[in-house]
Amino acid sequence: MKNLFSFTILLLSSLSTLIQSAQVPNADTPSFYLVATSASSPNLLPLRMPAGGGGGSASLLGSGTPALFYFYQGQLTVYDPNGNSFPYRPLINTVQGASGCGNFGALQFVQGTSTNKCASYSSFQLQSNQQDSQLGAELVFNYVGGFYACNSGVEVWYKINSSDGPSNCVPIHLYTVPAY
Repeated sequence: MKNLFSFTILLLSSLSTLIQSAQVPNADTPSFYLVATSASSPNLLPLRMPAGGGGGSASLLGSGTPALFYFYQGQLTVYDPNGNSFPYRPLINTVQGASGCGNFGALQFVQGTSTNKCASYSSFQLQSNQQDSQLGAELVFNYVGGFYACNSGVEVWYKINSSDGPSNCVPIHLYTVPAY
């Protein structure tokens, strides 16, 4: 029984490594950056990972690396700038209140999963520009609400209503720009 257990652990570890290495973007996986546009400042800035390339909140300003996105098995994924084969996942870090999960949250990156029960991963989509489909596609979340640059572009938030969450925010649109 002990040998079977050890074999199972070894097999799962090998499969995990194989699956993780398959998540690196390649020629069959188009990769792209997201650039923020706004009627006001900040404008035409790349969506950045936190400094050092680790997990944490997305921003438009700062010294972090621009996030390189791709879709893997239908899920929006972020390439690890440190070269690890295990990618980051973007999420909306919705905060839980007395009446349940809130209507807003910071856009963050995490390897694995978050401990926040209100965090949302799987509702990111790209929507073609309805006026000119040859322009970059826009990142949307649940097709409701929008993204905001808060604190002069230091943080990126998602809000269903503009009055939700932090103040000192301007609405932004996040458009794709091909990486290659």
